[in-house]
Amino acid sequence: MSGQETPRPPATAEFGHVTPDGPAHHYPDTGVAKLSVGAYDNNVYVIARDGQGIIVDGAADPERILKEVAGLAVAGIVQTHNHFDHVQALADLVAALNVPVYAHRLDAPPVGFEPLDEGSVTIGSITLRVLHTPGHTPGSLCYLIDEFLFSGDTLFPGGPGNTDGDPSRFANVMASLDRLFVLPDATRVLPGHGLDTTIGRERPYVETWRTRGW
Repeated sequence: MSGQETPRPPATAEFGHVTPDGPAHHYPDTGVAKLSVGAYDNNVYVIARDGQGIIVDGAADPERILKEVAGLAVAGIVQTHNHFDHVQALADLVAALNVPVYAHRLDAPPVGFEPLDEGSVTIGSITLRVLHTPGHTPGSLCYLIDEFLFSGDTLFPGGPGNTDGDPSRFANVMASLDRLFVLPDATRVLPGHGLDTTIGRERPYVETWRTRGW
């Protein structure tokens, strides 16, 4: 399918459509919620299990994030990478919740953090598989739990995250995607901005992306 572009998902609840200042999207019977925050329409996710919670990316609008986690015992915040639009709420969240932040050492956030790398991490009662997926940034991380892949800015509907025209970074992100695409087709990809997709929806177009160079 090298001559085709990836069909873009429709902006519907099926694909996790959210808007800044709009309501959060709750994936039925999963304990996962998604909200859009800030001027860059960043997605922040909350994973809840047995009364405990993890925040994925302390991006912006800490008051809104705190409202979403009210009633949960938040055990930590995991960062996908350290670009400024993904970290602006961290200091306020850490002050309010007194929880650790987890990130890759190559993408150090602007607060104290616990380093993560390839493997797994248990935070409170929640265990995540951690995938180091360099390319968009050197320390980009993706997190996998059940059927959900929190991909940060590594994978979106229609292609990889931005590598600023750098051939080396693009090669790195494509190598990272090759690893992600061994996951089952039904794996739901929850990116750092915009709509969701699935591994099966995107896999047929990998060579299109590789050929076009972005």
